[in-house]
Amino acid sequence: MNRGDCRHALTKFDQMVQIAPDFAEGWNKRATVHYLLGNYPESLSDIAKTLKLEPRHFGALAGRGLVYIELHDERRALKAFEDALKVDPMMTSAQINAERLRKIIRDREI
Repeated sequence: MNRGDCRHALTKFDQMVQIAPDFAEGWNKRATVHYLLGNYPESLSDIAKTLKLEPRHFGALAGRGLVYIELHDERRALKAFEDALKVDPMMTSAQINAERLRKIIRDREI
């Protein structure tokens, strides 16, 4: 994944979740690869599995926000970033994204 070979990374993370289905980070990494490939429904599914195993996985919560941004669902994206901030209030990227989304939603309502 770090080399940018998402297709190969997806194959490896597919293997990982088969071998260790209770390892939350395997699902989270596979969700990330799906996101990078534009496979948003698959990413959301893997995020859900990550959060079932580790409900306080702030990376998965923030990742959910990024997927919802791509799907143009700003309200769900904001909720996801706010959920991440409940777990890690100092998560800078979630703070920035949440504030940006609040502004978008606020401006739209005017």
